[in-house]
Amino acid sequence: MIANFFQKTKPIHAIIISGLFLVYFLAAIFFVEQPPFSFLLILKKLGLLLVFLVLFFIVRFINRKNYLSEMNAYVLLILAMLFGTFPRSVEMNDLFIAHFLLLFSFRRIYSVRTFKSVNQKLFDSGFWIGIATLFYSWSAVFMLLVFATALVHKKNSIRIILIPIVGFVTPLFLAFTYFFLTDDVANFYQKLTFIYSFDFYKYLELTVLVPIAVWSLLIFMSIGLVSIRLVSLSNDLKQSWLLVIIHFLCAGYIIIMTASKGGSELLFLFFPVAIMLTNYLQLLNRNIFREIVVYTLLVLSLSAYAL
Repeated sequence: MIANFFQKTKPIHAIIISGLFLVYFLAAIFFVEQPPFSFLLILKKLGLLLVFLVLFFIVRFINRKNYLSEMNAYVLLILAMLFGTFPRSVEMNDLFIAHFLLLFSFRRIYSVRTFKSVNQKLFDSGFWIGIATLFYSWSAVFMLLVFATALVHKKNSIRIILIPIVGFVTPLFLAFTYFFLTDDVANFYQKLTFIYSFDFYKYLELTVLVPIAVWSLLIFMSIGLVSIRLVSLSNDLKQSWLLVIIHFLCAGYIIIMTASKGGSELLFLFFPVAIMLTNYLQLLNRNIFREIVVYTLLVLSLSAYAL
């Protein structure tokens, strides 16, 4: 059974998940993106595959180092199925680059729990968000997650709050200096323009509406069940779970506000959703329920190209 098989983490699991993601990746190219074939295209896609390899490694690192879930392969499996369900998320664009850079910020944010080098971690978090903002302005919303981290871990002095702000402003100041010296300041201001839209027309397409409905149901079930179970557990787990929820809310706010509503923006939700559903699967008492959830998501991801 699939769910039972992925309850452990071994090299064979990484190989299978990599193979599954490769299927999604190729399906997104040939059935969704459909670019003109060329040797340059092959090189670009191979390079993008390497980027995804690093992305999966970073997500695995963040999860394991900060004990956001138990030691199993569910996080990477769910992450792969999310990419499969929403094929627009595998396209290389400014939004993807911003999300990739934000992973380095998330790595520092969630590690604040250890109380080691807190000032450096908060500065680095703001710094990476600042760089990501230059590629996708709405990335700045994740500064709220940095401030929430300081508050949750009771690091709420004025000095602590100012540190990530300095980190955030640093790359913006360097970028402004560059654009000023090249007499292109208008381009700098354009990068920091927050373009918003409440047009959700594309979300009404079956290829997006059905998956969002199913994933949303599971997400809210996981928030409810896991939150209830964590009431009696350690404070450290509660803090980490609270940050995951805040992370989810920040990503949700970006998706609601952004004018880029084509499906690729859902990428911001992938990390917190993978953590949420992993914890949900861990708490299900009977294997049959885990199997139902995993098979449902697997079928949903594979059928996304047939809807």
